[in-house]
Amino acid sequence: MPWLGHEFVALSAEGDPRGSIEDEMAGLLARMDAQLRQRGLGLDDTVRTRLWARDMTAWAGAVEERARILSGPARSVSSSHIRPSRFASDARLSLDLLAMRPNDPASRKVCVEYEPPTIVLRHLVLERVLFISGNTVVMPSFDEQLPVVVGRIADTLAIAGSSWQRVVRASFFLHVSQDMDHLRAAFRRLVPCEVAGCEYAPVDTRQGKLIEIEVTAEV
Repeated sequence: MPWLGHEFVALSAEGDPRGSIEDEMAGLLARMDAQLRQRGLGLDDTVRTRLWARDMTAWAGAVEERARILSGPARSVSSSHIRPSRFASDARLSLDLLAMRPNDPASRKVCVEYEPPTIVLRHLVLERVLFISGNTVVMPSFDEQLPVVVGRIADTLAIAGSSWQRVVRASFFLHVSQDMDHLRAAFRRLVPCEVAGCEYAPVDTRQGKLIEIEVTAEV
C-alpha cells in the first residue's frame, strides 16, 4: 500500500489458542514474518504493532512476549487493547502489524526511548515519517486523562521536529463507557488545528485507562 511516498505492508491476524499465551504471540509474529519475507521484508521492518487481547491475562503475557521478539532492529512503536467482541475465533490474541519499506535500503529506524526506558518505545523516525506509540494515563476521569495524553503527544511531536499540523493519522481508542462525540469536542478544544486522518475505535477495560491515542506524522 503506497502512503507518504513509501510502500507499507499492513497485516492482521488472530492467534492459535492452543498452548500458552506466549506461544500464541510468538506464532502470530512468526506467521507475519513469513508473509513479510514473501515481499522482501521482515520483522526488522516493523514500524507499528497494535495488540488486541481477549482479557487481562492474555494481555499481560502477550505484551512481554511481543517486546521480547520485537527487539533490536525490530524495535517499533506499539499499543495494546482489550476487546473480546473483536474476535471471530477462539483466539486470545489478535495483532495488527505495519511494516515500511525504506526508499533507501541503507536507511535505519531512529528509535527514541522513554527516560527511563519502558517496555514501550516512545517514538521512531524512518525517512522523515514519525511513528508514536499509543499514549495513555491512569487518572480518575476521562476529562482528566485526555489533556495529559494530548500534552504528552505534543511533547513527543516537538522532540521529533514535528507538530499537530503535520499529523497524517491520529487513532483514538475510547473506552466503551465514554461518549465519542464528547471525545471529538474535547480534542478539538485542546488541538484547535485540523488534524488529518482521525480514526476511532471502542475498547474495553484495561487498568482504568479511558483513552489511548496513536499518532503518525511527517517531520
